[in-house]
Amino acid sequence: MTSGADERGRSDEHPRPDEQAGGAGGGGGPVHIGSMSGGSIATGSHGQATSYTFNAPPQQTDEATRALLEAVRALRTDMRVLAATDETRDVDGQLDEIEGEITRTGRTDPGRLARLRERLESGATAIGALASAVTVVQTAAGVLG
Repeated sequence: MTSGADERGRSDEHPRPDEQAGGAGGGGGPVHIGSMSGGSIATGSHGQATSYTFNAPPQQTDEATRALLEAVRALRTDMRVLAATDETRDVDGQLDEIEGEITRTGRTDPGRLARLRERLESGATAIGALASAVTVVQTAAGVLG
């Protein structure tokens, strides 16, 4: 390959992005998004985009409660792999209430959090076996003191 400009005035040293990927609309190159607020992105001919929106807690929320919120969200995500049962629906409901309280007020009811922690610590269900459940138990302990 020789270097220089072609009849269209483009250099073959720096082809257009669609030419790098093997033709128009070929995709396949890396995508970097520096910052994004809301929405979702899909690339490639079979790309799919899924968007999950999370509300941020108030500014005054302490770090222990922020860590609890992150752990609660991770557990809720991990629970999606489990078969839906009365137990999983009940725990998800408790997690939803805790997440809602934190995002609205920056804290959660200590009694509710203690009951959830005890339930997860018992390990009597498949939920207790999830690593993210252990993280919720640990961060709950930090919030409860």
